[in-house]
Amino acid sequence: MTAPLIADEKEITPSAPAPVGLYDLPVRKIGKLEEKLGPETYRILRGIVRNPLSVIGVILIATFVLIAIFAPVIAPPKNVTNPYMIPRDGFSPTPKEPGTAWRSNPPPLPFYWTALTGKETWTHLFGTASGQYDIFYGVIWGTRTALRVGIIIEFFCLMLGIFVGSMSAYYGGKLDMILMRITEIFQAFPYFLAAMTLSAILIPAIGKSLIPAIIALVSFGWMGYARLIRGDILSVREREYVMAARVVGVKDNRILTKHIIPNAIFPTLVVASLDIGTIVVSFAVLSFLGIGTEVGYADWGQIISFARNWIPQLARYWYIVVFPGVALILFVLGWNLVGDAMRDIMDPRMRGSGQGE
Repeated sequence: MTAPLIADEKEITPSAPAPVGLYDLPVRKIGKLEEKLGPETYRILRGIVRNPLSVIGVILIATFVLIAIFAPVIAPPKNVTNPYMIPRDGFSPTPKEPGTAWRSNPPPLPFYWTALTGKETWTHLFGTASGQYDIFYGVIWGTRTALRVGIIIEFFCLMLGIFVGSMSAYYGGKLDMILMRITEIFQAFPYFLAAMTLSAILIPAIGKSLIPAIIALVSFGWMGYARLIRGDILSVREREYVMAARVVGVKDNRILTKHIIPNAIFPTLVVASLDIGTIVVSFAVLSFLGIGTEVGYADWGQIISFARNWIPQLARYWYIVVFPGVALILFVLGWNLVGDAMRDIMDPRMRGSGQGE
């Protein structure tokens, strides 16, 4: 005979119905998308979509990505071998107003120009800068430069910071002390001043290009990520599933890559998304100071630098600064809006307020 089950001091046989509420616990249904992405990633994407400001940020970023992809269609290159060089309409130092017609060696007409305007002559839509560099071309192709620089620098800073921070936190001891002291030494240098100095040192050896500025910004931009992820890993490494993996003999590199870093990296990714705009601004400033890209390269900071001799007359030659400046502001704004939304989503205090869900 089967022994009776005891619940709430009532004798229940296996064939009798269970008391109401004993097994009727609410179960949240998990959709296919959440199952595929994982609960944390799904929560972040859901929070971004529900936040109007983050949606604006995503739209801005998507717009710049589309402009970068279709740059050869929007502004056909005159120099096919090096399309990032801004075409020139002469060599006069005096800027020309928006709408001025090309006079010498205009670039190819885009397919939409004749259908849109009914004209067969290409014009300077945003005017020209000092030296007759076409501003419209520089702004369009400068979008590619901004995305390349922002993603490349952020990627290497993030990878270097994650490597140093994870090694330091997981193994601890003398390795932790050595790596953190090295990190503090790099942090002791003022970020932009150190990057500017290193970029100026590398240019004579490498030449003016993207590489010196990228190396300089990466060299002094990884430390914050290292310290941030170190603190998160110090708490994650003591959790039960990590201890269980150690007990069954899982190798350290697998524990780090499969169990610890995926559960500790989200706060670092939030900071990284906020820093992309800062990196692009820093690169633009280096170009403005003449220690970034070569002269005539499609970069927003480079275009703004052409206005240095015309600062007293910016009321007349406003377009030299406004068009590349607006592009830079909107690019940074898009990443900052998305980063702010991710920060709110990742904040445990916001999870019950509707913004973190």
